Amino acid sequence: MKFYETKIREIRKETSDTYSFIMDVPEGFVWKAGQHVLWKLKGYQVDAEDRDTRVFTIASAPQDGFLMFTTRIADPHTSFKEILLHQIKPGDPFEVATPLGNFAFEVESYDSTLVIAGGIGITPIRSLLRDYMEHAKAGHKIQVLYSDDRGEFAYEPFWKDVQAALPDLELHLLKDRDRFMDMTDAFAKANGNKAAYLVAGSPGMNTAFTERLQGLGVAADNIKTDVFVGY
Repeated sequence: MKFYETKIREIRKETSDTYSFIMDVPEGFVWKAGQHVLWKLKGYQVDAEDRDTRVFTIASAPQDGFLMFTTRIADPHTSFKEILLHQIKPGDPFEVATPLGNFAFEVESYDSTLVIAGGIGITPIRSLLRDYMEHAKAGHKIQVLYSDDRGEFAYEPFWKDVQAALPDLELHLLKDRDRFMDMTDAFAKANGNKAAYLVAGSPGMNTAFTERLQGLGVAADNIKTDVFVGY
């Protein structure tokens, strides 16, 4: 597996326990919005039972001019995340492998798009929307349901930028799980198979919402979930 060497440019605290790690783009490294990649620590030693790599979504889009992943570091956590939380600093080296995945908008094929994101599942959505800002399709409605039970939402400045740039985008930051599901149901009933559905969350959430949408008559082909494959 090929790795590219980069370095930490900035570490940004997004919520009480969520952090973004921003890096330079290595020469020759190319990715598409919504892809994921294997990241590797360099110069730090993890515990014997741990590993020095993790798969995270690339939360930035190529237009940003930097690489970024965002991760939640809750207690208890691994030695890998302990290094991220207390040892890694700007200027330190990092390694990143060739990206994989095809989680993407399909605005040409549908009238509208519903984005269903839970917690840290917002990371590929941030990438996709940043990319979409550069070539938005006029009249294509996008509704984003971003849910976090604690009411903590990453990328606060970004949401202001994307709403200003995309007048056809409707953003809902939700901490009430019942409202999250009710709004999903209402959109699916109103738009059915004329819309695309992107689901990004934990494996359990992805499965639950896929089944929920299909139960409302949405075809499987209309639903995309953010699944890490290839590592």
